[in-house]
Amino acid sequence: MYRVLCDGKVLHDVRDEDYMLMEPKVSLELNKTGNFDFSILPRHPNADVINKLKSKIEVYEDSELLFSGRSLTNEIDFQQTGQISCEGELAFLLDSVQRAHTYGWDSGEVNKIETNVDIFRALIAEHNSQAGPDKQFTVGTIDIDSERIKKLATNYETTWDFINTNFLGKYAGYLRVRHENGVRYLDYVKQYGKVNNQVIRFGENLLDLKKYTKAENIKTAIIPLGANGQTKITNINGGKDYVYNQEAVDLYGWIFEKVDFPDVVDAQTLLAKAQEYLKTCVNLAITIELTAVDLHMIDVDINAIRLGDLVPCVSQQHGLLSTMGDVSTYYLVSKYEIDLENPANNKIVLGRTISSLTDKVAGTSNLTNIVQGMAGSVNTAVNTANNAANTAQQVKVEMDAITNKIWPVNSIYINTVNVNPSTFLGGVWVPFATGKTIVGVDTGQTEFNTPEKSGGHKELQSHAHGLNGHNHSVNITSGGQSASHNHTTGNSSYKYWPVATGIPEADSGDVGGNTYKYPRIPSGATWGNITNTGNQSSDHSHYVSGSTGGNSGNTTSTGGGNAGNLQPYITVYMWKRIG
Repeated sequence: MYRVLCDGKVLHDVRDEDYMLMEPKVSLELNKTGNFDFSILPRHPNADVINKLKSKIEVYEDSELLFSGRSLTNEIDFQQTGQISCEGELAFLLDSVQRAHTYGWDSGEVNKIETNVDIFRALIAEHNSQAGPDKQFTVGTIDIDSERIKKLATNYETTWDFINTNFLGKYAGYLRVRHENGVRYLDYVKQYGKVNNQVIRFGENLLDLKKYTKAENIKTAIIPLGANGQTKITNINGGKDYVYNQEAVDLYGWIFEKVDFPDVVDAQTLLAKAQEYLKTCVNLAITIELTAVDLHMIDVDINAIRLGDLVPCVSQQHGLLSTMGDVSTYYLVSKYEIDLENPANNKIVLGRTISSLTDKVAGTSNLTNIVQGMAGSVNTAVNTANNAANTAQQVKVEMDAITNKIWPVNSIYINTVNVNPSTFLGGVWVPFATGKTIVGVDTGQTEFNTPEKSGGHKELQSHAHGLNGHNHSVNITSGGQSASHNHTTGNSSYKYWPVATGIPEADSGDVGGNTYKYPRIPSGATWGNITNTGNQSSDHSHYVSGSTGGNSGNTTSTGGGNAGNLQPYITVYMWKRIG
């Protein structure tokens, strides 16, 4: 499963339809910076996090990093869709320049840097001095042949251009960026990838093929020149200033080329280098562009094909006859194009050079037969590929028609096995309703009136339903008594008189025109006091019964928390078709 991140934030993940890019494609090539292109809709949750030249864009297959680089362009089309182009980390070497400096044992410098390996390290150190930490490299594995250099001068070229011209163009090897424990390493190695045991075989995983046999780089004779153009081989080579290959001359004729070896000052060494170089000039370069199914996508126990791998190819019809275990007959994955949206469109470009004329050909006639056989294989490949393509296209059309009838776009597919339906139904499917139950649409209920409406909680949340800790209050204003008690009056003064005195006579008066009478206090009356009476102190209680409206008081806190709200369930995998 492919994922794309921008500074750690998700840009592409097929498990969530909100986080999906349009037409995301990665192109990786040996000794190239590599690129990643995609489109992003304005409604994408992270559409605004991509910053040109600054953001770190990463492409993963499961946990394996396939591409890492930066956004280079950001175009907006008529539909406001962002068209993003990214370049790989090797492009960081375009951001620094190599100031004027002379390397080599004849440089005149006090502290000479003499070998190609040490010069390479110095170039990367100069780059790091100009780059920020996010664009620096740690020199890792270097296993190219070390050679003493007479003189090599820089003159404000970009680091990438200088290395490309003076190293990749001269010394066999590949630049490889790798990440380990948070460190970005830059390797310079002869073998980029691994020896892969996955066979690309006609009738199994080979879908389409084009073969190119190029002869324009063939040279049958070369004139070598050493340091300053003064060192030559004439005196030690029978008076000839050139070397040649007779079999190649018989087949192709005389094809000369002058070749400079500026670091060679000895004629004998120059002759040896010239003869070694000539062997590479008579080779046929074969490039194969093919579309193949990476069986790793079906069976994780099979090694995935990666850039720089050496892969065996077997197809009698196309002249591909790798011998298992003989790595010299394997083909190098020189380019790998990855379609994140439809992995069936992944394309692999393989290249191999016939090792040498004398090793592979036992004479001119044999070579001619092989060349003619290659031409026939190319024609057969074209016919076979066309027939296979037509048959495959017909089957695909019929299958698509059936799928579209049974599983149209917006269909939901349910299974107990976690396999994307696109692998057997076609189309584009994304995980659906993960961690959710399904409820039928009911236009009469607001919660369920449209498709794909999401809501609800696994728990009855206390803060949303008033279940937090709280108090109840009762104010007792009515009720009864269930035990004896006492009543108390305060002290007060009053007049009293003996009973024998009799009822006092009444006086009369007038208030507001009304006549009234009031007792007259006898002349023998005296002052006295009433004290507390009827005191009791036994225990008793009060209770509330019936309607208690108006009663108040406090209870202790009841406590809080969430209540479980899960219905009985069973889990399955659900997928929605979106294309």
